[in-house]
Amino acid sequence: MSPLKIEDARALLVRIVQGLYDMRHSPVPGALVKAQFIAEAAKQDSAFSEREYGLKNFLEFVKTAPEIAVQIRIGSDMLLAPATAGDLLSAYARPLPRLRRDFWRAFIEFAIAGTTRLYDASEDKIVVEQLPTTRKGIVIDPVSREMQIAWRKAFSGEQPESVKGPLLGSLEGAGTAIFNEFARRLRENPTVMHAWNRFLQKQITDHVAAWAAANEVPEERWCSGTSRSDDGPAKNRCRPKRTASVNALSCTTFWTTCQSKTGCNFVSRWSGC
Repeated sequence: MSPLKIEDARALLVRIVQGLYDMRHSPVPGALVKAQFIAEAAKQDSAFSEREYGLKNFLEFVKTAPEIAVQIRIGSDMLLAPATAGDLLSAYARPLPRLRRDFWRAFIEFAIAGTTRLYDASEDKIVVEQLPTTRKGIVIDPVSREMQIAWRKAFSGEQPESVKGPLLGSLEGAGTAIFNEFARRLRENPTVMHAWNRFLQKQITDHVAAWAAANEVPEERWCSGTSRSDDGPAKNRCRPKRTASVNALSCTTFWTTCQSKTGCNFVSRWSGC
């Protein structure tokens, strides 16, 4: 077998990563990509060795292809995705924290006119107060409707064309109908729904973490453990608490549907999420 020219090798790598990403709708483990890469090269009666190009390993070879984004994970396999899917790739970089249920709800449920949400650090709880109020606490500004739509658009933009078009199209309406249509499109493809859940969990976690840092709220107050990653057990990044917690991967499906229905009361009707 003759070795692949490096230009042909890069083109094959890009094709494999794009194909697997389009099929999985999520980043692809490096070991899977390399196995398929070697198999495809063999079908072309060609051999592959990174050393033919003066490289030490497969990671170095991947980095020579600008069309591919790579996420290194300590103690686990690297993840690959098209360079256009950087945001979704980052959502799989590490196990994500489990947010306390009350924090999740306080940030993700839309604001209700005439009320404010406060975190009372002395009692370690979140309260919803009618305005005006004399209650002391750290103000929580829920994620706006516009931001939540922007998250959906960002996620949709990183999907294959066959998925991207319908998802973006579902967001062109007005009112709550767009959330209902977006949820319907997600339900048509469970793998896309899973990827969206992961993406959404990352956005909310980052949002809450930034709020906590700005207000000097310790991580162990809003985080109650770490979710299991897709390829390994969880690592407790924050101290587990007895307070109820929520793993977005198990609850965002309900939330996406609930949010789109005018009958959902965002303060009280969460079916355990």
